[in-house]
Amino acid sequence: MPDFRVKSAQAPRQALDSSTANDATGASRWVLMESNWQVCKQKPAAGAKLNGQPVTLDVVKFEEHCP
Repeated sequence: MPDFRVKSAQAPRQALDSSTANDATGASRWVLMESNWQVCKQKPAAGAKLNGQPVTLDVVKFEEHCP
């Protein structure tokens, strides 16, 4: 699994078949323009082997701080 932290939420979409981006602030905002959001946390972690499991990303807008 690549390390996507601090990169655009669009990067995993280009590198992986599928991923789910969730608003890390807890406000349940829709991530519509992935290029405006940065990855704070990812599951599985960077370096883990991908065996078809779902990829989940916690993201915030670039002008916001990761919680």
